[in-house]
Amino acid sequence: MLLPKYKEISNFILTEINNGKWAENEKLPSENDLADILSTSRMTVRKSIEQLVQDGVLYRRPSVGTFVAPIKVQSSFLEIRNISLEIAERGHKHTSVVLSKVLMRPNEKVLKSLKLTAEAEVVRIVILHLEDDRPFQLEERYVNTALAPNFINQDFSKLTCTEYLNSILPLTSAEISIEAIMPQGVLKHHLEMSDSVPCLKITRVTLSGEGTVSFANLYHPGNTFQLTGKLVSI
Repeated sequence: MLLPKYKEISNFILTEINNGKWAENEKLPSENDLADILSTSRMTVRKSIEQLVQDGVLYRRPSVGTFVAPIKVQSSFLEIRNISLEIAERGHKHTSVVLSKVLMRPNEKVLKSLKLTAEAEVVRIVILHLEDDRPFQLEERYVNTALAPNFINQDFSKLTCTEYLNSILPLTSAEISIEAIMPQGVLKHHLEMSDSVPCLKITRVTLSGEGTVSFANLYHPGNTFQLTGKLVSI
């Protein structure tokens, strides 16, 4: 049975990736170049590429091109780990960019999550984490200044929020929720995501003793990231 032409092209691209011709994060030839190589139309090539993007094999960078996606990263949702160590364990480089850091009066949702009164102040910090210079996570975190008064003075381009908070407050418990969303605006821009790719949003509240330390929203591109977990009887 003959395969549709776009499926043949998809199989060709997969074969080239598996054979090592195109490595992780390597840019593919343009749609026009692939069409010439494969003696087909650009529209057929585009259909193949769009399907492979949806499958998580490729990813697009707007105005730059199409790239080979790395093997989907796995992270456990049953433990809280330092993101820089997690990336280093994969043999990759972690860097981060602090997009904003301000002392503010929180809205009702943040007050409720941190179990604070209306008079309280928190630090809101937004950090873009990169793995081998590619966006991996956008972190939006609100920190209870009553428990971490010097948080705002730290240089979070050199250490992570988790690393610092764990050094001053022993983590005793956490509340975690997970949902898939379609990224919009700034989130989509910073994570360099295309319109068709969902985003994985992890909401996490961390506690130390009787106090709530931080409330964080963590966003990951859904086509390159997955959560795993393992429960054992004790």
